Amino acid sequence: MEKRFPRIYSQVVATLQQVPNVLPASPFVVGAYVASDKAKGVWKAPANVELKAVRKPVIEIPESQQDMLVIDNVGGKSINAIRSFSGRGTVIWGARTLAGNDNEWRYVPLRRFANMLEESIRKGTKYAVFEPNDEPLWAKVRGEVENFLFGFWQKGAILGSKPDQAFFVRMGLGQTMTSQDILNGKYILELGFAPLKPAEFVVLRIGL
Repeated sequence: MEKRFPRIYSQVVATLQQVPNVLPASPFVVGAYVASDKAKGVWKAPANVELKAVRKPVIEIPESQQDMLVIDNVGGKSINAIRSFSGRGTVIWGARTLAGNDNEWRYVPLRRFANMLEESIRKGTKYAVFEPNDEPLWAKVRGEVENFLFGFWQKGAILGSKPDQAFFVRMGLGQTMTSQDILNGKYILELGFAPLKPAEFVVLRIGL
């Protein structure tokens, strides 16, 4: 039809574009997260990001209701609403997890960043399960993880004027492991880092 009746085809397309199409919000939010990850990194919150090709939400949320969604003092859950603002378009408003009142895992970027670190370190140090569980191995793993975190510190993903103020890595007998752990073939790595928000150390323990 496009080739045989280009004028009619253009009119039909133009008419259809004027008809609002109600879609679920999740694909737009996922797309915003992917774009933010690519442009900035998983440690950045894609909050206050305009959703493209969106006219407005079906349900308008006023400021008074938004405050109740951000912090639910009764249930402890937080909801990141999608809101429309004059001159700014439709934006994702907020970046809290469902545990919105939790002091440690309150923000989506921190939870995702910690997940990414843990999964990457697990995969990157898997070779260690076939090596002697002793100090040379611990020193090697510590060095590799420190270099990994140093890269994120250089990108601004971890706060601190110096690396030793931004993160730490521990692994060894009497630090993260007991003699019984070593006899059982376990190695346990502990790392801490200062995320962008909250600017307090978050500690992860990774064991294989």
